[in-house]
Amino acid sequence: MKNYQFPQDWPLPPDYLKEVGRISVLFGSLESSVNVAISKLTGYDEMLDWRSAIVTAHANFKQRIDILETLLHELHDEFPHLAGYRQVVNKIKQVQKKRNRFMHQALSMDPETGTVATSALSARGKLKPEVKQVSIAELRSASADIHVAMIGLHNLLTQAERKPIWEK
Repeated sequence: MKNYQFPQDWPLPPDYLKEVGRISVLFGSLESSVNVAISKLTGYDEMLDWRSAIVTAHANFKQRIDILETLLHELHDEFPHLAGYRQVVNKIKQVQKKRNRFMHQALSMDPETGTVATSALSARGKLKPEVKQVSIAELRSASADIHVAMIGLHNLLTQAERKPIWEK
């Protein structure tokens, strides 16, 4: 295997790469948590039943959130501890938008100023370019929000009271 040597700040400064990686890893964990939640809420005993895994493997994340929300809505009368599901589902939807900003928009550094920005285009009715500066604090905030959403889902389903990692 070839040993690649990349420039120090390529494609972004190391602190930015670390935080983008954290968002990616945390969101992957949230996705897995949603898959397990769907499996358990559909009545399967296994942590992740193969039948549920087949269904979730063919659904994008938005569709999985719709499945989760519908299951929680239909089950909350039978299981009163699920009554706060809307807040949890809304938090998951919010963090998906934050994650998408950093994972689906171009991130680049201006070599003259050292600032990092996202750039995106939308074209609903007319072409709308958008460039927004990004701070390390914004990336960390997105990671924290993803972590809180995952804990919220866990606490809703298990009736546990897990706290965010920074409160332990």
